[in-house]
Amino acid sequence: MSGQSGEHYRYRGTELALPAGSLQCALYAFKGGADAVYLGMKNFSARKGAVNFSFDELRKLKTICIQQNKRFYVTLNTLVNDDDIPQIMQMLHQLDMIHPDGVIIQDLGIAKIMRDCFPSLEMHASTQLAAHSVYAVKELQHLGFRRVVLSRELSFDEISEIRRECPDIELKVFIHGALCYGFSGLCMASEKITGRSANCGACAQICRTWFSNGEENRCFFSMKDLNLGPLVKQFRDIKIDSLKIEGRMKGPDYVYWCAKYYSLLLAGHSEKENEVRFAEEAMKISFSRETTEGFFNTGKNGSFNSQPMICSSYPSHIGIEAGYIEKVMKDKAVVHFTVPAAQRDGLLVVYENQNAGFALNIEDGRSFTGADTSVKISFPSNKFSKLPVRGTPVFCISRHNMNLPLISENIVLYKQPIDLAIRIEDDAVTVNDRKFTVQIQQAQHPSDVKELFRKIFEASDKSFFTAGKLCFENRSSFKDVFIPVSVIKQIRREFYSYADSKFESYVPVIPKCPEPEKFIPDSSAVHLEPVMFSEKEYYKSLENTRPMLAGLNNVAHVMWAKQHPETQVFADVFLYAHNRFAYCLLKEELPNLAGVVSANDVPSSEVPLFISRVCYRHNALGKSCENCKRDSSYRITQNGKHYKVHCKNCITVVAEAD
Repeated sequence: MSGQSGEHYRYRGTELALPAGSLQCALYAFKGGADAVYLGMKNFSARKGAVNFSFDELRKLKTICIQQNKRFYVTLNTLVNDDDIPQIMQMLHQLDMIHPDGVIIQDLGIAKIMRDCFPSLEMHASTQLAAHSVYAVKELQHLGFRRVVLSRELSFDEISEIRRECPDIELKVFIHGALCYGFSGLCMASEKITGRSANCGACAQICRTWFSNGEENRCFFSMKDLNLGPLVKQFRDIKIDSLKIEGRMKGPDYVYWCAKYYSLLLAGHSEKENEVRFAEEAMKISFSRETTEGFFNTGKNGSFNSQPMICSSYPSHIGIEAGYIEKVMKDKAVVHFTVPAAQRDGLLVVYENQNAGFALNIEDGRSFTGADTSVKISFPSNKFSKLPVRGTPVFCISRHNMNLPLISENIVLYKQPIDLAIRIEDDAVTVNDRKFTVQIQQAQHPSDVKELFRKIFEASDKSFFTAGKLCFENRSSFKDVFIPVSVIKQIRREFYSYADSKFESYVPVIPKCPEPEKFIPDSSAVHLEPVMFSEKEYYKSLENTRPMLAGLNNVAHVMWAKQHPETQVFADVFLYAHNRFAYCLLKEELPNLAGVVSANDVPSSEVPLFISRVCYRHNALGKSCENCKRDSSYRITQNGKHYKVHCKNCITVVAEAD
């Protein structure tokens, strides 16, 4: 059953992987210095709001990657049901022709189908699988995954430990962009509150909305953006295979400047410090919230060595601080700029839970103002119920001259090479398994018929295919064969027409798998924790209790369950084994699997909205870690609904109140 990833693993250097919400984004990512891009198709993408790729756009991208020695990864990182499987197989059939450098998946049912039906496609485990431990990575490797995208919540020390314990599988680490409050793959807030499932690509971003704690309304769960900057070079030192930047919903300018900034940092050119600073500023102006180093420096006891990670007052794009208000009049303001600004640059003022964006309009008509300059500007005072005071920061959120021109998408479509075995007989030409009746003649002059076939078959017009390796055999009674060019072209047309028809008429043969057995555990069941940063200690505690019935909530638990065949286990809420293919895969691995628990059969108050490593007490409420009892509870409300927040050992769980 194992994919034996280690047999093929070889560290090839640390790649920089950028998001591509569109073909333009991919082209600009490569132009900025990215080694790879990851993208979604029109369906089954965790970012449904992105433009995403059509099949022909993917073929264009493949051409570019071949020409520029780049890589691309396709995301099918949503959960699916049994009815989706035929469409999934159609998509995998197309990808099998184009052959991306990896397919990033969350659903174990897709893993089962890829492993059994499309073994040439490389499986990468999405961050949606919440792999944050050694057991999780090792189990995914056993299941056939070539690469694991680790959870965003890991510290550098924890990632280093996983690298040491799992030396023969590719690891990918998140370094820049939007952070989710809850663990990716474990967040139920959007589905529970709005009916839009984050695990199906329709996240409503509940974490970016207002809640009340009875004293104030704030975005208690809105995370700052991750920006590791020069720290990323430490990942290269421990041989992390890929560094991921978030942002498939963002535009080409953001992708280009992120690629530029981080590629310059990784290259380590000290003489390009000014270029690095310019790229960093442009990147932040393209899109940036307040920034954080995230979990990079998380201590072993769970404490954080960085500032709180919540931006509770304003959860959206804030760009860079450009200056401050010196004076406010009725509809004018004097702004002291600390960075250069120009007419039509976009500005933003955030003041006492109010915000307003507007275009810079310098009163005296100057087109440009340098740093340390005060100018009078038009000011949208009608957008504020209470005008900002002197000293209020002014942010730059766009530059009038930063829009990038379109890169031509007039790119040749990729064609899959087909190895051709051509056999010449006196009355026929056979190409692979297709036989064509042809009357062969003796050539009047010696000629290279093999090269003629190669040249003609390489010109495959609008076919999905072209000539690959060519094996030529002359079994005719003529030493030098003559076949009219028009005849060879007709053979080519019929051959490729047949190949195209076969490709387009693909009908999936759905593997036979049993339906998931519904399981309702009794009160003796131990529901294993989906999040466990002290994995060894956690499993040791289970040895002491010796559960006879256990619910598996993370792929890491599958490995534990195999080590304890005496324990009856079931796929719990967060293992997502709801389609029959995921269930079949787990059943093959676990003879002691009793069945699957459906979230619909669990009381809402027992299914958390958020499971987070971000301590609500410390990050949202701003309380010190000193003298913390590491166990506290709070109540919050939103739109008349009540929720409980429980912080224990630096893990926060938010659920509906009883």
